[in-house]
Amino acid sequence: MEKNQFTLSLALADALPVLFFGVAAAMLGVKVRSAVFLVGAALCLLAGAGKVVWKLLLALRGKDVAFLGAQLRRVMPAGFLLMIVGAIFADRATVRALLHAAVRLPSAAFFALTIVGLVAMIVCAKKFDRRDARGNWIEQIINAAAQACAMVGVLLL
Repeated sequence: MEKNQFTLSLALADALPVLFFGVAAAMLGVKVRSAVFLVGAALCLLAGAGKVVWKLLLALRGKDVAFLGAQLRRVMPAGFLLMIVGAIFADRATVRALLHAAVRLPSAAFFALTIVGLVAMIVCAKKFDRRDARGNWIEQIINAAAQACAMVGVLLL
């Protein structure tokens, strides 16, 4: 992507879903009370932050540090796997109560919107080149909305 297509505002917009995810994951981690879950959440957060830094470097310096842009596809799945493992081995009564609350309104509505947003992100990933500024804006708007919904859903648990 050329520097003139990749703006500081786009790079900063990429930080919003990372922030929303971080808040939601921290709140959920406190509720689940699992160190493994929190380590996984931290990996996901670091992966998102790495992508933000990649976009900032492109926007401000025109410098493409490829591993920062690519690491997300490896680090984030590892983080999510640890979050799942942490939840599986957490206190069963706590996890059951959280799952029960997650399928009740109003949380369920926000989690449903999150899922719709994540499916839309998969479509965007297949449709857009990661270096396309227009595609990145569409992805960031969808991702920010989805992560905001997830955060609100967790707040309501």
